Amino acid sequence: MTFYRAVYLSVLILFYSKGFAQTKTFTLKTLGVKVGKLEACHVAKNKIDIYASHSTIEFITLKVDVKTESIYQNGILIKATVNSIINGKPYSSKTLWVKDRYIIDCHARNYTYSDTTLTKPIRWSAGKLYFEIPAAGVEVYTESYGKLGTLDEVKKNGLKMTTPESKQIYHYNSTYNELLKIEVINNIKNFDMIPDK
Repeated sequence: MTFYRAVYLSVLILFYSKGFAQTKTFTLKTLGVKVGKLEACHVAKNKIDIYASHSTIEFITLKVDVKTESIYQNGILIKATVNSIINGKPYSSKTLWVKDRYIIDCHARNYTYSDTTLTKPIRWSAGKLYFEIPAAGVEVYTESYGKLGTLDEVKKNGLKMTTPESKQIYHYNSTYNELLKIEVINNIKNFDMIPDK
């Protein structure tokens, strides 16, 4: 059973009555060649929102598998987990709201970060951007790295988010109501994420 199917079935059980569910898929391409895919799911019920995604990349000597889940209550992030495997090596990151602060423990490729000083409630995280369109200047939390960053306006109808190991540029249509692609620039492999129709 795939991660996406397991999340979907769990969501159906938890939110079977009067809940909201939405799914999206993306094709990952580099130089016009498909190198992977991303499946994302958003479910909502009783002021709880869950954003989950599963992405895979296979390109020459690179093999990546990433599973992310972010849980919001009343619009505030209360838990986020990321489990990834890059060329057979596992990494994990976890963020948890406890009383009045976040407990952050993140481990990614060539990156480790822990913190307990963030007390500002988080309202946007990277996984939410597959489904919702923010305004420029919004602070977004990166679940893999445990950092808040500001979305900067770039190019025409584009927003850029910088993380410790990469940059993502979100490209929108002229009326700014549809995500056209996400450009990912990093030190492993640059690629584009194109929403499937």
